[in-house]
Amino acid sequence: MTELSKRLQSEMDLQGIKQDELAMKSGVSQATIHKLTSGKARESRKISKIADALGVNTDWLALGKGAKHPNKINESNAEYGPTLAPSRLVPIVGNAQLGDNGHWTEIDYPTGHGDGYINYPTKDNNAYAIRCVGDSMKPRIKNGEFVIVEPNTSPIPGDEVLVKSTDGRVMVKTLLYIRDDRVQLQSVNEAHPSIAVEKKDIIILHTVAAIVKSPHWIK
Repeated sequence: MTELSKRLQSEMDLQGIKQDELAMKSGVSQATIHKLTSGKARESRKISKIADALGVNTDWLALGKGAKHPNKINESNAEYGPTLAPSRLVPIVGNAQLGDNGHWTEIDYPTGHGDGYINYPTKDNNAYAIRCVGDSMKPRIKNGEFVIVEPNTSPIPGDEVLVKSTDGRVMVKTLLYIRDDRVQLQSVNEAHPSIAVEKKDIIILHTVAAIVKSPHWIK
């Protein structure tokens, strides 16, 4: 018997599956499976179909390399990432357009209307999207890209935030700190200086969760 035939027969025995059952499940002829399990055949172009039917990795079955199961991690220093929130259609509620001195001016849509959606995984039921127009945010945010904003996530220093002030400005900045009733903001584009805004002059200070490319726009 070959190493391939040993792995294949062992896995079939473990799962309690016969040759005819595996043939039906994989779409591979029983004759081919018999040749592989008996060692008469050392390889087959159909091995990936057999592996899929058994729920094992093709490289493991054919060569004995890698993890046996697709979702198994071999590396001892690897960890599974956090489970993503379910995707939802986040409404685009307006544009942020470049104004004087690198600031952004919001273009409001009538209440109840928007300009499409962005499909994005977020746990915030009140999340919304803003289309960015202009180049003052380059290279971080390019013209025509979108920012996903989560108003129910409290920003911390270092986060990118969407700020709307009483003078009508809408800015996407990096939050440096809040001190003595003043909010210090750093421009994403380093060509623009940092600014300080009085807390009383800020209408909203919402966390920017993500920057999304324009192909994700659902019109």
